[in-house]
Amino acid sequence: MPTAVTLAVWLIAFSLQLADLGTAKFDSRRLARGTRTLVRLHPVTWVVPLAAVSIVGFGLGIEYTQRLLFDDSRPLLAVIFALILVVALVGGWLLVTSAAMTPAADSYRAIRDELVDLHGTRVQQVWLDQLRARLESLDEAMTRTLSPPTLTWRSAARWTFRRPQRVLPVVAAVVVFVLATIAATRDPGLEWAALASGAAVLLSAALSVLGARASLTLLAAVRQTQIVYRAEADQLLIEAEKSSRKPVAGLGDRVTRALQILREQQG
Repeated sequence: MPTAVTLAVWLIAFSLQLADLGTAKFDSRRLARGTRTLVRLHPVTWVVPLAAVSIVGFGLGIEYTQRLLFDDSRPLLAVIFALILVVALVGGWLLVTSAAMTPAADSYRAIRDELVDLHGTRVQQVWLDQLRARLESLDEAMTRTLSPPTLTWRSAARWTFRRPQRVLPVVAAVVVFVLATIAATRDPGLEWAALASGAAVLLSAALSVLGARASLTLLAAVRQTQIVYRAEADQLLIEAEKSSRKPVAGLGDRVTRALQILREQQG
């Protein structure tokens, strides 16, 4: 039973490793093509698998509550366990709802898009000053953010140990290997299980490092994209400030004519 549970945990973690590596490479290629799209898939790699695990756990909880209520005849404990499940469900729903309704954080791309939409139009200097302040605020946040390390295999290995989700599959594979080795010593016909679990350890370790390397590549691409957006936003802002300082054609004549009409009416 412990071996089966550990093997199931490793299979889930292994699927997460594949998703982590695949989404990082996909987003990196999208950025490298010059479209400079937002990174959408890699940050939510763990959302779908964890949601699936939560649903499975909720179903097991319902089954356990039903067994307590009908088979073991322990209604009080069943009600308490059911209330715990309801609280967990409501808490998860509130968490997802708040995350979905939270407004997107300010970014260089958002500022650039605002300037692109208003390109060629005359805007107030106060609004441009607000955009300039937003750029400076983002620059300060950028300076506080650590730059991704240089892309090497050594840095990828170090980056692996900074992310628990990349260490968990290796740990689960090692536990499976230990249990399979113990079983093989007791039953000589299970040597293949020990060999397969050893291969699983090597595979998980390799995928962890590859996933960390792909994530570092994606971080470097995102940082380069931010630099490009920053330069474009700054150039558009300079052009908008120049346009806002230009005198409006015929404005002086219209003002003089309006004053003349006003004096004639008062006279």
